[in-house]
Amino acid sequence: MAGNFYGADVAQLRRLARELQAGAQQLDQLGRQLSGTIGTSPWKGRDGDRFRNDWNAAHLKALKAAAAEIGTAARALLLNADEQHAASHSGAGNAGSGLPGAPGHDRTGQELTDRMSGMTRTEQESYLVSEEFRAWMRQDQAHADAAKGVVDQLVDSGLLPATGSDGGPNFYADVLQLYWSESAMRAAGIDPAHWDPSLGVSHNRADIYRVYAFYAELYRNDPRMEWIGMANQVGPTFIAGFEDMAILHDLAETGEDVADFLAEADPRRAAALASIAGLGAADLGYYEASFLSMQKEIFSDIGSQHHAYQQGGMAEIQRLEAAGIVAPRMNEAWTAIDSVPGYSDPQGYHQLTPAQQEALHQASYNMADQEQNYVIADDYDDVRDRTSGVAFTEAMTVLGEPSIEGAKSYYEQFPAVTAYIDTGRFPPVGLDGHHGNISVREDRWELIDRDTLGAYEDWLHGEDNPYGEMTKPMADRVESYRMVPKELRTPLGAP
Repeated sequence: MAGNFYGADVAQLRRLARELQAGAQQLDQLGRQLSGTIGTSPWKGRDGDRFRNDWNAAHLKALKAAAAEIGTAARALLLNADEQHAASHSGAGNAGSGLPGAPGHDRTGQELTDRMSGMTRTEQESYLVSEEFRAWMRQDQAHADAAKGVVDQLVDSGLLPATGSDGGPNFYADVLQLYWSESAMRAAGIDPAHWDPSLGVSHNRADIYRVYAFYAELYRNDPRMEWIGMANQVGPTFIAGFEDMAILHDLAETGEDVADFLAEADPRRAAALASIAGLGAADLGYYEASFLSMQKEIFSDIGSQHHAYQQGGMAEIQRLEAAGIVAPRMNEAWTAIDSVPGYSDPQGYHQLTPAQQEALHQASYNMADQEQNYVIADDYDDVRDRTSGVAFTEAMTVLGEPSIEGAKSYYEQFPAVTAYIDTGRFPPVGLDGHHGNISVREDRWELIDRDTLGAYEDWLHGEDNPYGEMTKPMADRVESYRMVPKELRTPLGAP
């Protein structure tokens, strides 16, 4: 048989690759299921804590490593199959298309595989960046899972680039961002097609509340994720602001004068509310939609990364980073969280070393930095740059009350007027005025850095059952921070 060449059976190689990939996914799914079961187990005490720590620190990582190795073997088989196919069909129109097999034996994945198998490489690339593909992917979670599985395999096998020619994000980043943001929405009970900030509070009310309930569940699943717990704790302030803004917007549209309803209110609060109400329906509608959009941006950015980490661990965070989605400060945050042994009871925090506790603090700091100084900083600037924006944001600064226990409002932390005695000044005794604005990045960040984050961590680590506090009825928690009095809301039938 000298001189003869025997190539591998391409169909068998691809079949084996699909089976290996299915096994890898089953292992990964098993790991997630067991983590959920172990994390919510009623097994209390030292032995239970030790087992949970061992599971997160060693057993789960070993399971994920095995799944990753099997996935790598599957991709190698696919690459070999592609090379064999190309060698055997060098003149064929779709030679070397290299489309990986469907994830497992899922029919939806097979549907996508079959659709793309007859395409040339150029046609595949065009399809993956098309609105048709995005629309197919967004139909439901099964379509989303299938789309991500196929595209991940193409990128992992080197058949499609993970980034653009300039090293920046490309279509792959769009696929991953869409996948994780909408998967997180579905996990939160939110229909991605329904959540539309431009339609205002009344349309989005249920989804607004679901966001903060989801944050509480993410924290419960992994108490190392301290920032997501803080996101839940600020929820009452933001929901109260959303609801009050909606009422003032509705009143402006009807021409109702709010002054008569504010006679019994605190004079400072009444003046600020009257100032906002007087801005007009168009501006109030713009501000209402803007702040709802900010909530969605935070969810789609940092919130979805929390969901990705809980579903896929650091491997998925690294995939997001490689695609240009996870910024260096966020990668540092996730690396810090991942370096700390997992624990299911928030009291496990007190068993950590000082270095591990500092790692969690730094992770929360980096995430707050990402949120305030990158995700929504431009939105605040756009709001303030509107003609009435300075008046609106100054009133907002006066009205703002933090819903984190022990945290201070802006002017409590930075008094508007402070007395001084300084012989080097003239006059040597007097008053200094401080005119802050929460929409200004520096003012907002200084408050968070100097007060809010520390107050939250003090509360979190001093609370016996922080999750229980996070899941108290949100409507009751919100009521304490409403600025529009009930005397004005009740006749309107407003919450």
